[in-house]
Amino acid sequence: MSSRFERSVRAQPALVRAVLDAPAPSWLKRPAGRKVFLVGVGTNHHAARLAAWQWSRAGLDARAVHAYDFVARPYRLGRGDLGVFLSHRGGRSYTVRAERAARRAGAETVVVTARGSDWDAPRRLQTGPLEDTGAYTQSFTTTLAWLARWPERPALLAPFRRLSAALRGGPSFPRVAAATDLLLIGDGPREWVARETALKVMEAASLRARAFGLEEFLHGPCVSAGRGSLAVAFSAPGEPRWRAARAYLREIGVPLVEVRSADWLAQVLWGQRFTLAACRRLGIDPDLLRGDEPRYRRARSFLKLAA
Repeated sequence: MSSRFERSVRAQPALVRAVLDAPAPSWLKRPAGRKVFLVGVGTNHHAARLAAWQWSRAGLDARAVHAYDFVARPYRLGRGDLGVFLSHRGGRSYTVRAERAARRAGAETVVVTARGSDWDAPRRLQTGPLEDTGAYTQSFTTTLAWLARWPERPALLAPFRRLSAALRGGPSFPRVAAATDLLLIGDGPREWVARETALKVMEAASLRARAFGLEEFLHGPCVSAGRGSLAVAFSAPGEPRWRAARAYLREIGVPLVEVRSADWLAQVLWGQRFTLAACRRLGIDPDLLRGDEPRYRRARSFLKLAA
């Protein structure tokens, strides 16, 4: 029987299609000439980073900010600015605090959250249903689908219309062991594909995973690769710095699996499917997260938000 995690992965084409076909709210206008902050944490921070890249390509003044930083190091925004706040459940979090702070400053705010979320805000975009497993997948892609619609640039929607094919493409999945030192590397915006994949394999497969931007990896962390390491590259065709990375890893004897594509969203789905393959190989149920174990539950009680 498939896991809830796998069913969520497989459901993404239909859920994304529903977002693309949904009537747009009357206020969802291209935010030209405005300063835009895209705010989230974890998977939603990765979504904010990718959306900010897309919006910048569309000629908009967009930046991604981690929700904690937005609250702890207040960003200067006010009337005329736009804050877009991403949280799947909309529970007690720094993202919810950040949205309230932005409203108090007089900025326009929009929340992007799941159907079934109880996050009450004046302007709200609903993504897919509430996830029923702890490692989020469809909430990430449906959030990005709404954010790709917003700038009114049809080219940004192309990867979302190819989602069904993306569930089948890409290279074979590398074999991993419990002791594998997994290095995930991405160039440019694909750094956030690498970081999202690392989060998934840590959450669902309990693997140790480290994610880097390509140039960040070459600048220093490359010295940490060695015996027992496995590198996965989320690469864009034509990026010249991969030549250096390939030569370096070959010289030190670290295997490299390259997920090369112009389609960053297909790379995201490859990372989700790789997580499933790793779980199967290691005999791990991706729905039973380590954080649900008793000692980790006890430890999580210390991770309360600061006052």
